[in-house]
Amino acid sequence: MMSPATESQAVQQRSRRGQTLVEFALTLPILLMLMFGVIEFARIFQAWITLQNAARAAARYAVTGQWDENILAGAMGYTFPEGLSVDQRRQAVLNSLMPCTEGVDEAFQRHWGYDCQPGSVEDQWLRADVARIPSIVDRARVGASGLALKDGDHYVGLQYPDEDDLSTGTVTDSERGWFHVWICSSRPGVYSKTAARYKPSEDRSARLCQVQEPGMEDVNQYDPGGPGDAVEIVVFFNHPLITPLGLVDYIQLQARRVMINEAFRSTRVINIPPALALPTFTPSNTPVPSDTPTPTNSPTITDTPTSTPTETSTATVTSTPSPDCALVTLDSVRLVDNALEVRINNANQYGPLFVSRVEAQWSKHSDYSTMYTGAMRVATRTHFWHGMDLTPPTIVDNTDPGWDDDAPDYFIRRFDAHTITPLRIEFLNGPLRLADYFVPGAFDGTRIYLGTTWGGLGFDPVNDCLVELTGYPTPTPSSTATETPPGFELTNTVTFTPTPVCTNYEVRFAGFETNGVVHFTLRNTDIAVAYITGFSINWNTYNRTLDAIWLDFVSVGGPNAFDPAAVKIWDPVDNVTTRPAVGVSGGPGWLVNPVIQPGRTLDIWFDFDGTSGRLDQIGYRDSDFNDTTFVINFVCDGEGVNVPTPAPTNTPTITLTPSITPTPSKTNTPTITLTPSKTNTPTYTHTPGPATATFTPSNTPTYTFTPVLTPTYTPTIDTGGFE
Repeated sequence: MMSPATESQAVQQRSRRGQTLVEFALTLPILLMLMFGVIEFARIFQAWITLQNAARAAARYAVTGQWDENILAGAMGYTFPEGLSVDQRRQAVLNSLMPCTEGVDEAFQRHWGYDCQPGSVEDQWLRADVARIPSIVDRARVGASGLALKDGDHYVGLQYPDEDDLSTGTVTDSERGWFHVWICSSRPGVYSKTAARYKPSEDRSARLCQVQEPGMEDVNQYDPGGPGDAVEIVVFFNHPLITPLGLVDYIQLQARRVMINEAFRSTRVINIPPALALPTFTPSNTPVPSDTPTPTNSPTITDTPTSTPTETSTATVTSTPSPDCALVTLDSVRLVDNALEVRINNANQYGPLFVSRVEAQWSKHSDYSTMYTGAMRVATRTHFWHGMDLTPPTIVDNTDPGWDDDAPDYFIRRFDAHTITPLRIEFLNGPLRLADYFVPGAFDGTRIYLGTTWGGLGFDPVNDCLVELTGYPTPTPSSTATETPPGFELTNTVTFTPTPVCTNYEVRFAGFETNGVVHFTLRNTDIAVAYITGFSINWNTYNRTLDAIWLDFVSVGGPNAFDPAAVKIWDPVDNVTTRPAVGVSGGPGWLVNPVIQPGRTLDIWFDFDGTSGRLDQIGYRDSDFNDTTFVINFVCDGEGVNVPTPAPTNTPTITLTPSITPTPSKTNTPTITLTPSKTNTPTYTHTPGPATATFTPSNTPTYTFTPVLTPTYTPTIDTGGFE
């Protein structure tokens, strides 16, 4: 039996154990919350650090202007054709995402607000800027490795193939693991004078990058910007919680970076004071500075002229030379969508030119009697003239209310040195494609004046450079009368019936290429569409022994003979060795009649087998391809400009002048054929011994001598009739 003291002690021990359990039960939730809080805080901090790295990696990639065609194709679900190079793959995926053709490009217009011009370098840059977005997002994902990211992304404003934004996301912004990259830039207006094309929302959580240009207000569109633009990237992530606190399912984290894009391609100077944007030139004859002090008795040179000028040893800094109008030429003319495009080559070394006046000659078509001139601009810049001129010709300068001088930069009217820049005159309320109803010759006589002073303010007909459209054929209207029954009016139907003029097709030898390719060009300056319907390709070595070559195929278009854009027009079963090689539409090996639109130049490629290098490296000359001709529309024979053929160096034909002094010799030498330049006729008598010749000039005795001569003459090289 337990004593009272022992029993009391046992009761006290049981009471303490119960108290400890109660205290532990009360403090356990607090301890768990502290422990879970430490764990979650550590995970959140790690996710935040990782997200900062993701934003930094994406921004650093964005400023380089790079993009990966495989990432863009994966986001689009696009499959590349086999056998394409890297450049061809990039172009193919761009053409699928945002085509740029001579028709109406809806995807480009929907994104940028105007139609894409295939010949505009700036428009091609804008296409590439759109393609950069998926690559930037992918780089952010790589930088966020280690986080519980859900698959898929949402590219706001990047629409393919319909009007819905491109998205591969699997979760929404209200679910765990959601990951999103917001991209916005300080890009200036693309087709307007808006200072900034985009306006980001003040609350970045709204993820808005709104377009501010006219006609596209409030469109949300992500953009990485161009060279020199600021690009801002915000990375969002719904970080999931793993501890059973029961508070929230996730916490949304953000990381932000702002950087300035590198000069990954040439671009215009922006946001620089006018004084810094002016061109600077190195003065000529600038003396080298010297540390020698100037003697005190030297006269002080002042700007005030004196009656007795004295020469000094100090060189005078010459002024910057003015642009030479002789170096300002018309490069080409074409019709692009609803615009007349005039490409002007400013080959001056110093200083730009500025549009000061435009005199546009045009006529109305009977189907579009209300067509009018609506705008003019240089390249894809902001229009320097807006208006509505219903009556041709349209003549505008800075006295017109629709003219914009664009002071103080004058960028929208500028033609930089060493560049070919297009000027476009846009016609509204007419056909969407002017080429369907007009030819370049319909605008013959159009004049563009370019000012040589900075800004080109005011029209100066004496000093301004003039570029004029001349020599382009125009269609001749023909009146066709039809018999009408009595009681009906006789109507004349006036139609444009262009008649091809064979002299309007220019063939040129353009050069030799690698892999045995010969390059020709054919330009159509006629008003009619031309078709190549045959050719005769000649290659003549002119008694020279060269490596044999044989013609494999003929292709047109594209940057080279083997590019996918080039089209084979003739490809016989067997290589052709006979000269000339003749191909005829419908004949063996003929594939297609290529089209040459009015005012266009077509590249033509002859692929010869027999060498992997250039033909001129194995002895062939451009003159070897003289007499190569092309048949146009089964009617015209277009022949290239023949190149003078060098005379063979192994067998020259020598023509003697009247003064000849023969020197007899006993040396046995071969017989040489002599051709005196006047009436003296040599005759030759062969004997069994040494070779001798009898030369009988008129009214002189006959001399017998060996043909080793020391004549005084001037040799004339026979050039085969070419000078």
